[in-house]
Amino acid sequence: DEWPADAMALHARYADLLILGQSDRGDESVVDAGFPGQVVLSAGRPVLLIPAVGTYPGIGKRVLVAWDAGREAARALTDALPFLQRAVKVSVLAVNPERSGGHGEQPGADIALFLARHGVRVEATESHSGGVDVGAWLLSRAFDLEADLIVMGGYGHSRLREVALGGVTRTLLGEMTVPVLMSH
Repeated sequence: DEWPADAMALHARYADLLILGQSDRGDESVVDAGFPGQVVLSAGRPVLLIPAVGTYPGIGKRVLVAWDAGREAARALTDALPFLQRAVKVSVLAVNPERSGGHGEQPGADIALFLARHGVRVEATESHSGGVDVGAWLLSRAFDLEADLIVMGGYGHSRLREVALGGVTRTLLGEMTVPVLMSH
């Protein structure tokens, strides 16, 4: 049943940012566990997802941007500019850049230049997950970088493919350890 997500999408048209809590796998009493993902797909606005576990007194001082040079990642990055401009450190990370096109000669360099032009203190790196799930790799890197926010595009592949094969969005929605700002 998608009506709660549809209602949220309707109201999202009049907001700058939606803030949702991560679905608690053990509590199905309020909304379906897929609700956050449905909202990311249908809202047309950035969605800030707060993990079900932990406390987050400050969000956005140290930001990890998951960059795959895709449309969704570009949208999320632009939607997150107000956070990124206030951050102390922004790390753009291209994971396994050889698997996705559009990166240019140095993966992350072009988007880092774009961010620098907007006053963001940024560094760009690329990383290879070595066969580890990319979502899990991002969470590991976020921990290493002491990131308090991950910015990423949501559902860069079809939802059916994500459900059937898994995907970065699905991993982050289920396993997030820091707040995540997603756009589709």
